[in-house]
Amino acid sequence: MESSSLQAQINSLITFLSSHCSSGKGLGTTSSAIYDTAWLSMIQKLPNSGHFLFPQCFTYILRHQLPSGGWTSYATPIDGILNTAAALLALKRHSLHVFPSPQPTTQHEPELKNWPLQHRIEKGSTALQSMLSTWDVSSTDQVGFELLVTRLLSLLEDSGVTGLSSFPGSSTLRALHDAKLAKLPANYVYTARSTLYHSLEALWGYIDFDKVGHLKEENGSMLASPASTAAYLMGLGEKGMWDEQAEEYLKGVVDRERFEGEGDGGQKGDGGVPCAWPTETFEVTWVVTTLVEAGVEFGEREGRAIRGYLEEGWGRQGGLFSFFPGGLVDADDTARAIMALRHLGTKVGVESLIRAFEAKDHFKTYEGERNPSISANCNVLTCLLMMDDPTVYAQQIVKTAKFLCEQVHTDSVREKWHINELYWMMLLSQSFATLFDSMSANPSLEASIFQLAPELQEQIPMTSLHVLTKVLGSQGLDGSWANGIAEVTAYGILTLSWLSHLPWIQQLGRMHGVNFISASIETGKAFLEAHKQDWKKGQYLWIEKVTYASPVLCEAYCLAAAAVPLPDFTGSTVDADGQVVQSTKESLFVSEGLLKGVLKAGQLISLTPLFRTLAPQLLRVAEMQACYALGFLQRKRKELGIFLATGGDEKYMTFIPLTWTASNALRVQATGGHSHSGGLSNYVLQEMMILSMLNYQVDEYMETAVERDFLGFYSGSRGSFEAVREVVGQVFEEFEPSGRRRSIWGDADHTPTNLKEIRATLSRYVRHILLHPAVRGAPASVQARLAKEVQTFLLAHVQHAADNIQFAASNQLNIAPREEETGLPSPISEPFDASSPPPSKRRRLSSSASLKTQEQPKIFSPADSRTFYSWVRTTSADHTSCPFSFTFYTCLLSHSHPYNSNKTDNLFNKDAKTSYVAEAMVRSLASLCRMYNDYGSIARDAGEGNLNSVNFAEFHTASSGGAKRGKEGALEGSDGNGEEEKKVKEELMWIAEYERRGMERAMRELQGLVGTGEMEKVKLFVDVTDLYGQIYVVRDIGVGVKRG
Repeated sequence: MESSSLQAQINSLITFLSSHCSSGKGLGTTSSAIYDTAWLSMIQKLPNSGHFLFPQCFTYILRHQLPSGGWTSYATPIDGILNTAAALLALKRHSLHVFPSPQPTTQHEPELKNWPLQHRIEKGSTALQSMLSTWDVSSTDQVGFELLVTRLLSLLEDSGVTGLSSFPGSSTLRALHDAKLAKLPANYVYTARSTLYHSLEALWGYIDFDKVGHLKEENGSMLASPASTAAYLMGLGEKGMWDEQAEEYLKGVVDRERFEGEGDGGQKGDGGVPCAWPTETFEVTWVVTTLVEAGVEFGEREGRAIRGYLEEGWGRQGGLFSFFPGGLVDADDTARAIMALRHLGTKVGVESLIRAFEAKDHFKTYEGERNPSISANCNVLTCLLMMDDPTVYAQQIVKTAKFLCEQVHTDSVREKWHINELYWMMLLSQSFATLFDSMSANPSLEASIFQLAPELQEQIPMTSLHVLTKVLGSQGLDGSWANGIAEVTAYGILTLSWLSHLPWIQQLGRMHGVNFISASIETGKAFLEAHKQDWKKGQYLWIEKVTYASPVLCEAYCLAAAAVPLPDFTGSTVDADGQVVQSTKESLFVSEGLLKGVLKAGQLISLTPLFRTLAPQLLRVAEMQACYALGFLQRKRKELGIFLATGGDEKYMTFIPLTWTASNALRVQATGGHSHSGGLSNYVLQEMMILSMLNYQVDEYMETAVERDFLGFYSGSRGSFEAVREVVGQVFEEFEPSGRRRSIWGDADHTPTNLKEIRATLSRYVRHILLHPAVRGAPASVQARLAKEVQTFLLAHVQHAADNIQFAASNQLNIAPREEETGLPSPISEPFDASSPPPSKRRRLSSSASLKTQEQPKIFSPADSRTFYSWVRTTSADHTSCPFSFTFYTCLLSHSHPYNSNKTDNLFNKDAKTSYVAEAMVRSLASLCRMYNDYGSIARDAGEGNLNSVNFAEFHTASSGGAKRGKEGALEGSDGNGEEEKKVKEELMWIAEYERRGMERAMRELQGLVGTGEMEKVKLFVDVTDLYGQIYVVRDIGVGVKRG
């Protein structure tokens, strides 16, 4: 859009707002609601007279009934339930009287125009029953729904509508209803204004309405709610009483001025009323702050009018604000009003905000709220940072920032004022950007913040990068967000603009040359430019009792997104004229050395089939996330202290974070970033990173301390294996309800010292897993399953060690002089002598025969009856840690689920078929992963004497060609050119892909059992596990190409 045209539209909106601020008339552009309109349609000034006060409201209800019999769900299931229940109640009330006039023409010709009223009622009842049957009560959080729905259903049943009392979520609804009422003292409603006054219709039949009139607003309303005010009048009317001021308020709402773009497309006087009116403070402050923060300047006259309006409100309520003048104050509107005043030149403070709304670990929106609001806390944080010296409020800033990070980290966000997560992400990005801009300009603020909460130096980057992944991953190919909604697209643009202020995100732009954030903003702006006709078409995005639209807010956000300057990542942000807007603080960048190592890992990952489709910008963000996660992981390793650092090569520490962040980005891309389905919370990601790290370390520990040093020292004697197996069993005895330690050393613990050390180490490892809060919160059956699987994993390590030792012995890889084997102590008969040479040294002495003097037959002959199939499905699969890690993962998902209250939604606690299919899937995954690993490790395993899949006899039948062995004990042609090795590897890959097909079939079945959202999280685990196998294959291919 040309700058002159854009400025003209901005000026028009500002003039509109300022004129209303000067006029003294109520302002509200929000859309009409069936729900509130239905309540107005039931008002009779004389009870049972059949003369309704607002017949045009009933006409509106009739005109909007759907062919299904119900009324529309604007954006959420509860919208349809409330609209339909209230409208149905209105039909029942009107059916008691002679219909006053012919029924109006409807919007749904010709289905409805000739429907008799009774037929409308029957169709409406059926539609409501259907809505209730599919309603997920536990995921609903709109204003007062637990009281509203319960009371409406009760009133409908009283009026003769049956079949509404029993539906799947009825018990949950009743529990929420009772809990809400239990918090209210008996006379609470009569003594003080509260948010309850916005929903008095929910108390119909419970309270005396003639005792609440003294608490109505100056404009005659009950907290600016048409429905609540209607219920108040109806309650008075039943007692032969009336309130003329309340009637005048409702007449004003019905006859209010209508605006272009209102969601229902209604006209003045059509009978429709909104769910709240007026809403002028809310709409004015949101528009002012949104435009100013995008760089828009207000003219002196318009700014003076709006400033005067807000200054009057400041004085009226002692520095606190509601969404309309004189209403019940809240933190959200107060913070925005303070910000607007300061933007317009009036330097008010935040002491009133802090006094009224500061809580223990966050800011409450209003007294008595059930769940905190993330958007309100974002606005509070930004407001605090606007003060002349925000260091004074460092405690409150830290408190709010930590709350915001924790909400996102644990996926606990339940935004109560908006249905699209890009809204709160935009506000969160703004508050973080404002924080770092303020710290850049005020070093004392930075020192104060990070002294109080040093963890924020890691948490804020991780949180902001999580948001960046979601925003980039949910943008459509046409540049829009939310499938072409202009208002949400504006949120996306503004979110990216704010994020570009952050140092680590600016570093992303510098490192990679291609400014993908700017490119994303540009495509978003291009979409808005092509859809200017939608800028005033408010969408049903905002939450009240039902969702509503605001054309004024829609236009303001679109204008701000069009006006905001493009970021530049050469070290500063510049506006369209090239003027520097914001400089970057270099000290907040990720170290180049750390980033370089992660980038190399990213290059390898990008070569795998799994990640070839991942958008490059999402991989770049995942790499930056992995840098911060790596620091977290290294710190956690020291804190946990389960395994001692070996000082060896630990490249896996670089790969672990990236495999999880990159796989998360892949899921976000696959789902379009939708909330609670696209990707995981940082909490789950980090806990799985820790487990992955510990699994690498326990692998190393079992291969060194157990297999090499202990079992190797005793040459794999039968007694040594039994001793280690017993130690593993002892580790799990504390988790058995009635376990008694039985030892081959007797009742007194005479366990050799080296075995005690093994037991202590493995106990620390097992306790971390089985005593994890997410596991302790899981059903007992799942805890028992996990304990058994972890034990099976450790025993698989022992069995794998036995197989390796048998394999090596049968191939004469581990032959030492006979005299070195004589006189070795038994681990059972003699305790470990601490004065003896360290086990590792003794092991090297006894295995000093050179590999070059040996020849290695390639076939493994198990001592038992195991075939390759049974081995790869049992010992080999268990040895990968995949099965128990998946069970642990399901505990994390259940534990972190924001709507989970009873902790029974674990995959392994649903039903038999879900548990069976999930286990079948993960077993195939584990076998697949092991075979991919072996495919890429044939040469290495041959050199180290490790058992590999291809060492089983099935790969060396006559039809397989009987591959020859080489002088190093490897398959001939291990450099990638041997035909025999090629054929063996082809067979191994065929079997692996056979397992993949089985796994994919199980995944399809599982999705049908648990749903798409839950399955996306399962797929993420599969992706991570599969990725490791694919990395082995890619590295093997790369080595072959290099040698060729």
